[in-house]
Amino acid sequence: MSAIKSSFISTLVVLFFPFALTINLVNFFWMDALFVGMTIFALALANRSWSGIKTAFGLNERILLCFLCAYFFSGILGYILNSPMQAHELSKIANLRWIWGFFACFSAGHLIASRKTKAHWSFAIVLVVLVLIAVKHYQQTNGEFFSQEIRTQGFYSNPNYFAMAVVVLWALILSFAIYSTDLFSRITTGLILVLGSAILLATYTRTAWIAMALVTATALLYTKNKKVLAISVVAAGVFGIAVLFNWFDLKERILYSFNFSSSSSQGARFAIWNATWHIFLDHPLFGVGFEHAAKLYRTYYVELGQPTDYVPGHAHNQFLDILSGAGLVGLLGYMGAFGSGVIFFHKKFKSATETLSKQLSLGALLSIVALFGCSMTETPIIQQETRNYILIILGFAYGYLSEKDKKEAAR
Repeated sequence: MSAIKSSFISTLVVLFFPFALTINLVNFFWMDALFVGMTIFALALANRSWSGIKTAFGLNERILLCFLCAYFFSGILGYILNSPMQAHELSKIANLRWIWGFFACFSAGHLIASRKTKAHWSFAIVLVVLVLIAVKHYQQTNGEFFSQEIRTQGFYSNPNYFAMAVVVLWALILSFAIYSTDLFSRITTGLILVLGSAILLATYTRTAWIAMALVTATALLYTKNKKVLAISVVAAGVFGIAVLFNWFDLKERILYSFNFSSSSSQGARFAIWNATWHIFLDHPLFGVGFEHAAKLYRTYYVELGQPTDYVPGHAHNQFLDILSGAGLVGLLGYMGAFGSGVIFFHKKFKSATETLSKQLSLGALLSIVALFGCSMTETPIIQQETRNYILIILGFAYGYLSEKDKKEAAR
């Protein structure tokens, strides 16, 4: 009976990863409940001591915790120093609890590695949801599929947010496709990549296209995989021809990137970046509080003599958004957290002998590349859709690889 129970529990933990990836595609608001459920599950299975709980949730990772504390502390202090601290600001501070999702996912990876569970990974459920999204969009466009007028956004409210989420998922699946060991996995991950590429193209989100190119280049740098190189060259060639002949209005979309008039999205971004930069200069150390800069844009627009027609809710650049919201201290914490992650996953990839370890370490690295690729013109970390994937992928990979390393060292 205990063996059956153990097997059932292991199966539940194994299913968490693909299930979480799928749920975030369907309805990202459900992820909070999933993180809470995983936390309760991990607490029930953890060693009933403070030491055991810290190990299960990754609370022993001191360097990472220090950087995260610097990031959050700086942004919160910026609120306290520069805002009226009304209900809205208190709500924003309370919303920072989203970081716990990382530790909840860490516990899932930790449990699989500590229980020595042999997992057969399948992302078939992800493929099913992507097919549903593609069919829905095909129907909405009356069979066109690629249309600037009706950009695909899946089950989300914004095509840009949808594209950023999908490209992070696409980056993870690429690593699993490269190191697939059986026919079913190769077919499933291959279809996800092809369908995901088509969907990303249909979002007409240029920052996601750039992120795809960066992810592919990084994957080639790490793996030297000839098949990936060949497919990438063919895909780049087809895309180049499509742009040359303006198939699906791709040339028009790309040329629009070089329109810097005040009425264009690029012109608006320059105005936003200028205002955000000046907010940072006035509050360089701790910023004005996470997302609080948006309330100051109109004032700075007037001071800088800029049009005030378009006032966004974020900086359209993740790094400028952090500088204005959390200052230099916050940016140091943010970059330090991801920088330490890059070092960790890089080392794990280079030393990995197990297939899953290679897939997760490379997938985590590629996800970070995708995140930073999108960060130049958007703010993915404050968008729950994209942020959830970062929490799921990096948390799970960190938990699994950390525990796996301990098990191997103990042999």
